[in-house]
Amino acid sequence: MTYDKMHPFQRNIVVTAGELAELFSFNRSLGQIFGFLYISPDPVSLEDIAGACLMSKANASLHLRTLEHWGAVHRSWKPGTRKDYYTATRDLKKTAYLRVQEGLSRRLQFAKQRLAAIKKDPATIESLKSQQGKHWSLRMKEVESLMTNIESGFQLLPKLLKLKNWMS
Repeated sequence: MTYDKMHPFQRNIVVTAGELAELFSFNRSLGQIFGFLYISPDPVSLEDIAGACLMSKANASLHLRTLEHWGAVHRSWKPGTRKDYYTATRDLKKTAYLRVQEGLSRRLQFAKQRLAAIKKDPATIESLKSQQGKHWSLRMKEVESLMTNIESGFQLLPKLLKLKNWMS
C-alpha cells in the first residue's frame, strides 16, 4: 500500500499518530507505524507499512523491532508466503502504562545516579560544610524525597488503575 492510495482517514491517523508520538518524546516514525497498524483490520507486510508511512523498509524494520520489544506490535505470517506481517496490540492502556513506567524508571534511576555522584565528589563534600552548602544539602534532600515519593506513587498506580477498572 502506498500513502497516495490510502483513504484520507488512514493518512490522517498516520500523521496524527506520528505527531502524538513526538509530543510524548518518542520518534515520529514509531507513532506513524503504530497508528497505521492499530487501524488496520488485517496483518500488514513490511513493504505496505513502509509505503503507508513514507519511509524506507530499513527504517520501518528498525522501528518495528522497537515496537515488538515494547509489546506494542506482534509479528505473524500468512500461509503460502515467507513474508512477516505485523499487527498492533489492541491494549492501548497497558502499552501506554508500560511505556510511561519504563521511561519514568529510567529517568529516575539516572537522576539518582547523578545525585549520588555529586554527593561523593570531594569538592561537593567540602562545600556542603559551608553555610551555602547547608542550603544546597537541603535542596538535594528535597529532590531525593520527591524522587522517592514518585517511585512509591508509581508502585501504587497499577493497583489504583485496577480499582478504577482502567487496566485489566
